[in-house]
Amino acid sequence: MKKLFVFALCTFSVSSFALTPRIETASNSDSFISFRTANDAIYCSGDLPGLNPKVECVTKIKGKPILPRPKDCEFEWGELFSVGATGKASLVCASDTPAVPDSPILKEGETIKGKGWQCTASGDSLTCSNKEKHGFKISQAKQKLF
Repeated sequence: MKKLFVFALCTFSVSSFALTPRIETASNSDSFISFRTANDAIYCSGDLPGLNPKVECVTKIKGKPILPRPKDCEFEWGELFSVGATGKASLVCASDTPAVPDSPILKEGETIKGKGWQCTASGDSLTCSNKEKHGFKISQAKQKLF
């Protein structure tokens, strides 16, 4: 039992180290970006390797989602927002979220830039947009796609 615990602890430590998030910019093309707001209400990840450039952010909303749940959505709805380097922002039906608990904090007024998108923290909200001016502004109390 002791050996199993030590193995599990080592495995957890190695995998935790491998997933340790860092705030990075688009210049580090092989790395993903992970961050959260200062109030721990919004968590985001962006530019995941192997996927199209985008940022996805999740928050626990208060009230109803801004769009109705699609009939084919069997998972979580209304709390995960996404915008890519091009195209419109959207709500995402997902069984997994980009919440990385130890992500670096994006402080009030700070902006982080990814591959074709950027996010700015302001008060209890976060605004993310791409170069085409599409994006989202979210907080727990209010969400908007633009």
